[in-house]
Amino acid sequence: MSAGKEIRMSRLFNPESKRMVLVTIDHGICIKPMEEINDPTVVVRKVVEGGADAVLLTPGIARLAYREIVGTGTSLMLRIDGTATSIGPDLTDDRLVCSVERGLRMGADAVATFGVIGVPREVQLSRKIGTTADECDRWGMPMLTEMIPAEILSHQFEDRAKRKWPSDPEVVKFSARVAAELGADILKGYYTGDPKTFREVVEYCPVPYVVLSGPASDDPEVFLGFVRQAIACGASGVSVGRNVWTHEDPAAMTRALCRIVHEEASVEEALKS
Repeated sequence: MSAGKEIRMSRLFNPESKRMVLVTIDHGICIKPMEEINDPTVVVRKVVEGGADAVLLTPGIARLAYREIVGTGTSLMLRIDGTATSIGPDLTDDRLVCSVERGLRMGADAVATFGVIGVPREVQLSRKIGTTADECDRWGMPMLTEMIPAEILSHQFEDRAKRKWPSDPEVVKFSARVAAELGADILKGYYTGDPKTFREVVEYCPVPYVVLSGPASDDPEVFLGFVRQAIACGASGVSVGRNVWTHEDPAAMTRALCRIVHEEASVEEALKS
């Protein structure tokens, strides 16, 4: 790993726990309008207040909201792909919208890419990830890759209540390994819903595995319980979007996540934060 990557990785991950709480606010480019992110600057401010290690933003929103993270210790992660929308003809036709160099100019500590295996455009998506990894190596920029199984794709951009755990842990394992093989420095992937199989996924992934939100829950205890379980199984952090900023108090939910991820607090302790 280059000096640039190592320095930036150290800013993304908590120096004591070696884990990351990433709050994603890049949904406006791919999902139908959601009132909770009408003002993304306010959302960024609240999750920074809650202690998020990083926020994931698109280039346009980062340009508007970057002042909310200046001097706070929260890192900017820039989404550099995302051309396919939830009303478009093909969710897998996902291409780069800007360069790694633009991420550097905007002050990002990492860039994020997206891929899917088991779809007709698999090769196109994998090539995008691989060539971006090469560019990241050249600039000393870490790359997080969200690699998901094909069966989950149709639920990614729908109502949260329709989201579910992947049915085949082996495909989750395979997806994570493919991203690492293509050059991802950080993997963003699913929990399998089962501690035993998820440990196998983490063990098979040679880069830090950040677990993303699963099925929606109106009960914070259920959501935080899955996060605690994933961390106990070896996850290097969590990537959460709607389960944070649709909560009535996004700052408090972010603090609760930080307690669990960095301090291994119980759900009950975290909710008292």
